[in-house]
Amino acid sequence: MRIIAAGALAMAAVLSLAACGGGGNSGSQPTLGLDDIRELTGLSPPVETGPAQQARQQDIYARADSLIHSTIHVEVVLPDSTSTFRQVSECSGAECALLDPVTGETDTISLDGSVLVPGDAEAIGSAHGITLTSENSHHMGADMTSLGAWMEHGAFTLNRLRAVGDETESNLLYAIALGELTDRPLTGSATWLGIMVGTPIAGDDEGDRLVGTAALNYDMSAGGLDAGFSGITNIDRGTAHSVEAVIFSDLAVGPDGTFARGQSGTRIQGGFYGPGHAEAAGIFEQSGIVGAFGA
Repeated sequence: MRIIAAGALAMAAVLSLAACGGGGNSGSQPTLGLDDIRELTGLSPPVETGPAQQARQQDIYARADSLIHSTIHVEVVLPDSTSTFRQVSECSGAECALLDPVTGETDTISLDGSVLVPGDAEAIGSAHGITLTSENSHHMGADMTSLGAWMEHGAFTLNRLRAVGDETESNLLYAIALGELTDRPLTGSATWLGIMVGTPIAGDDEGDRLVGTAALNYDMSAGGLDAGFSGITNIDRGTAHSVEAVIFSDLAVGPDGTFARGQSGTRIQGGFYGPGHAEAAGIFEQSGIVGAFGA
């Protein structure tokens, strides 16, 4: 997983950021074992190990010609104050522009300017041929956790960065999808099933890990793509999430197999990857959730 955008790392270094916790908020929520998470989410035992999934990361990354980046949500904690801000992304091809809506400053990130950082990977469970994996790593003074999967032609991941500075703490939350675009229009009708991951960006469960089912349905005669994320559960608290489902309807799919709608906070963007539109992946922002999906 460990997809680290250079722009996010640079921002962390400038701010002397520190500290989000491992897989979710610290506090009194229970710690679930893998069997508990599978029972909660409906995932089956993993069909591959974390290291097996890692073994194909570099090849997929080298072939990728599409990068999609969500809004970056940042919380900076100082001894006497806490502040939050965000960077809004606009992505096309293998490049994304990250805009600070307050200052107007823009960072550009690309596949060429991002890195894959080695880490410890643990397979959590599988559904629809996709194995959900959690990964932890350390790079340039930042602790990083990710939740997602590398498929055969694409990847999707929810990332958290934790950096340590002088009397300063910070959380960075964002989602990423990438892959090798099919680069052909969709035809006929088809359904893709997979996994979604996400996190609430506000409230008591801010930063907790969410897992659900991803379903994409395309009907050429109806003229659009429907994307739905359902059965959303909080795997850090062991409960169903307050938002039961997130739905995007009648999305236009471009001739290159990409789709996008909306702005920061109410957005979906993704693409179809591999021969014959074998896979789909992307990011979404809706109902106070930032997430990613693969199918």
